[in-house]
Amino acid sequence: MNDALTTGGRRLWWLLGAVLLVVVVVVVATWTWVTVRGDGRNGHVVTGATGELREATFVLLDGADVVRVRTADLGDDAYRVSTPRDANVRPVVSRTDASLLTSLRGTDRDGPAVVEVVLAESVRWHVRLSGGAKEQHLDLRGARLGDVEFTAGANRIELTLPAPQGTQRTLLGGGASQVVVRLADNAPVRVRAGGGAGSVTIDGTTHSGVASGTTFTPPEWNAATDRYDIDATGGVSSVTVDRAAAG
Repeated sequence: MNDALTTGGRRLWWLLGAVLLVVVVVVVATWTWVTVRGDGRNGHVVTGATGELREATFVLLDGADVVRVRTADLGDDAYRVSTPRDANVRPVVSRTDASLLTSLRGTDRDGPAVVEVVLAESVRWHVRLSGGAKEQHLDLRGARLGDVEFTAGANRIELTLPAPQGTQRTLLGGGASQVVVRLADNAPVRVRAGGGAGSVTIDGTTHSGVASGTTFTPPEWNAATDRYDIDATGGVSSVTVDRAAAG
């Protein structure tokens, strides 16, 4: 009888072990942590392979002094996020499904929090900056781009957008002092000052003392297939929208 109990106990432990293994595999498949590589002389650098990734959302969760985002040919990598060696933060990236969640951890250095983000040109990106910053510079003219969202405040935002494919939406939700948006195409642009603005300048025409909810829509926007839609739901001091120089 003791042998039967022992055999039954072993079977139970084997069953529990198999269940635990399945749970671990599922968790790892849906949530993969990416470790820091090159954390030293060249700064704090995190990269991740493209694999089967064709479309993804990049999210910066924490605030910084300066954030720079651009696209480039990264070979087999989907992204590279870095801070300088003397920065007071280092990046940590986790991936869940098609979202890359980037947080910033403290270091023992006292340099400014300057975050450099390079995204692969081969992937279609949605970009969401959820942490505030003194300055945010995004040059996405070479990107395959979905929506862009700023959900926290900034002193200055500079954003360059590629030619739209369909409606290219930009949400300015956190408020800002200065916003400059450069469009790499002559497609029509609609601008909404949801939170009001001290001034809104579109293609050289300036409107001052803009009330909350005011929308500037050119006649051709509604019928256009490819177009820009910029919605400043947070209050801004000034918004300037113009066309980027070629190249």
